[in-house]
Formats: sequence, C-alpha cells, structure tokens
Amino acid sequence: MTHNNPGDGDGRINRRQMMSLFGAGGAVAIAGCIGGDDPRSSDGDIQFLTMGVGDNIEEFFEENNAAFEEEYDVELDFTSVTWDNAQSTLNTRVDGGEAPDVSRLPARWIPEFAGKEALVPLDEMMEGEFGDRFYEGLVESNYYDGHYYGAPWAQSNKCLYYNKDVFEEAGLDPEDPGLDTWDDMLEAAIEIRDNASTSAYGLPANAALETGSQYYHYHWSFGADLVDDGSPVVNSDEGVEALSFYSDLVQDHEITQPSPLSSSRQDVRRLFENGDLGMVIAHVYAGLNIEDSDQDFDYGIVQVPEGPAGRYNLSTVDSLVIYTQTENEDLARDLFRFYYDEERRFEYSQSKGFLPVLESVADRDFFTEDENWAPFVEASEYARSRPKIPSFNEFNNRVVTAIQEAVGGEKSAQDALDDAQADLEEILE
Repeated sequence: MTHNNPGDGDGRINRRQMMSLFGAGGAVAIAGCIGGDDPRSSDGDIQFLTMGVGDNIEEFFEENNAAFEEEYDVELDFTSVTWDNAQSTLNTRVDGGEAPDVSRLPARWIPEFAGKEALVPLDEMMEGEFGDRFYEGLVESNYYDGHYYGAPWAQSNKCLYYNKDVFEEAGLDPEDPGLDTWDDMLEAAIEIRDNASTSAYGLPANAALETGSQYYHYHWSFGADLVDDGSPVVNSDEGVEALSFYSDLVQDHEITQPSPLSSSRQDVRRLFENGDLGMVIAHVYAGLNIEDSDQDFDYGIVQVPEGPAGRYNLSTVDSLVIYTQTENEDLARDLFRFYYDEERRFEYSQSKGFLPVLESVADRDFFTEDENWAPFVEASEYARSRPKIPSFNEFNNRVVTAIQEAVGGEKSAQDALDDAQADLEEILE
C-alpha cells in the first residue's frame, strides 16, 4: 500500500519529519520530487533515496534509520519515491547535480548511470569480504564495463503456482502435478480447459516490463538469446520456436484467461489468489498473499518449467549504489555496512517479501523449510538477468511489441521477431 507524497517542496524529508508523518497517520511511501534552493544534505548528513516503501516495511526503515543516526551521530535524509517516478527522479537529480548520496535502483539501470559517470565503483568492497557474502550471480548483476557499481539490495524471481483444487476438478493429480517441462504444463492446461470451470493459465501481455519478464523464461529455455556481443539476436530459430509456442498458448490452445493483451501481471496474480485460475508464474508474495487472506483453496509451487535448452528463471535484482556527487563517501559506505548487517537483512527480507541476497540469510530455516519460500530459494539456481545495455528499456519495449503482435495474432512469430530484429539493430547501433 502506498500513499501520496507529503514531501512536495524541496523533495527531502528527514527522519524527524518522517516520524511526525507516521505519527499523524500520514504518508508512508514518500513520492519523489526535487527543487528548492539547497536540495543537498548539509555537512555530516547523508541522503538515502529508495522506492516503494509500503506499510509492510515502514517500521523497519523508521527504526533502523534512527539507529543509524544515533550510531553515527548524523542526520539521515530518507526519501521514498514511487516506482513510476523513480527513473526520471534519479536522472533529474543526477543531471541537475543534486544526486542523493546513496540510492536503491534496479541493476538494469546501472549501465545508464555508469555511462554518465554518476556511480562510484565499488570494486574493493565487492571483491573482498563484504562481497563474498552475496550469491555470486547477484554480485555479477552489478558488474558493468569492468567495475562493480552496486551491492545487491533485493532480488526476486518466479515459480509456477498451481491450484490443487482446480487440478483435482480437471482429473489431474494435485500431489504429483508433473509440471517439469513446458509441454507438461501445456498438457495440464488443456485438461483444465476441457474439464474445469476456470481458466487454465495466466498470461499477462499488457505492460512492457511485465510482458517481457514473463516471456523471457520461454525465450531462454528454448535456447534463444536477446543480445550477443552487443548485437540483437532475437529472431534466431530458437527464438521463433519459443515465441510460436508462447503465442500458441493463446491463439491455438486457448488455455489462458480472456484478453491477455489487456491483462497486467497484477491482474493474473489476483485471479490466481482468488482461486479463479489454474496456473500462473508469479513471485513469492502471491503465496504469502493467499496465506494472509480468507481464501480457502490448496495450491502448490514448482519450478518454472524447463524448455529444450534447459531451465531459466528471470532474476530481478535491485542494488544499492553510491553517487559520485556525494561529499560523504565514507559515510555512504558506513550506511552500506549498517544495512547489510545479517540480522537487518533477515528482517528486511522477512518483512518485505523479497528473497535474501546474503547466502547466510537464505540458509536460515525460515526460508529453506517454508513451503512458500523454499521453491524460490531453489529457483536462484536457475537465475538469469536481463542483458546489461544502456538502452534496455527501449530494447525491451520493441521486443514486447513483437510478443504482443504474436500473442494477438497480428503477425506470425517469425515476422514479428524479424521486424523487431531490424529495429533493434538500429537501436543498438
């Protein structure tokens, strides 16, 4: 749950203001804006900008920001912006010479900000004892052009949920669903289509980022890639095979919810959480939401199915970075060490619903023995990140257009990807 921005004006709000707002029942997620005469911190202070602070994590930041201030005898200016505003806010602040000292950002944005020489290389930290505590794949997601520019702050991946009640209604074995491959999933979906009263499979194809993040599991598992040595390769034979399989789920097999092109990730997740869908690929919080709700149905979680070339799981990593405009780099590194304390990381992951980034946290019983968390910890084994290219958003938008053209039946998979390939070659020139 997020709230409107109470911090309009200079875009900064310190802990005391924040405490006052919390106490007044005011904003929790503080939408970003900038301006004012002196948006940078005074000497000794530090600015920490993050995104999407909701009800489930506000107390964590409230308490720990206060603890950091007390331990280091400084003022911590803490700002949370909405995800919709995050990229434009950071770009405006960096370009205007008003960057925060530290911020969270998606690792896929690192090439853009590193290209502006806006980020402090963190090689010494990430190649030493500090960096050894993270999963190797997550550390590598912060590596770009010869340097580590961030530390993994949060990660998410996806698994395949299935509704055991729907499986039973369709004559399938809910305790042994047999969903190891895409063909297995399709066979089960056809049985549900023919024998149950709900849609078989949730396929969102509306928003750009979400549509790509759902489809790339198929693309990679069929042996295709997106970029090779800086050049687009989306229309390989394997890529065409993957998109053909994907679009056939809608066009030929009719196993999805109605109107995939109008459905967001949230739409299909809610369908599943309400018991109105047989299967969906979703994050860990789908299961956590069901557990916290009054819904009364059984569900299972398995790995994202395997394709002809293997199993891949899109791993989305958010990172903590330091900006080169900071005048308090040492204090910024202290903020890193403070927030990467193992107990704080455990509390953050537990409260927020993100997978742990520290291996020592992921190894705790809370994650390894819980039926909701354990499959997602295992899924880290198949993690793969989006390609690191400065123009990824533009690249992804063009690929998603091809996905939507094929899913909507406007073009064949071959034609859609051929057209995309031609445009992407210009984008990456």
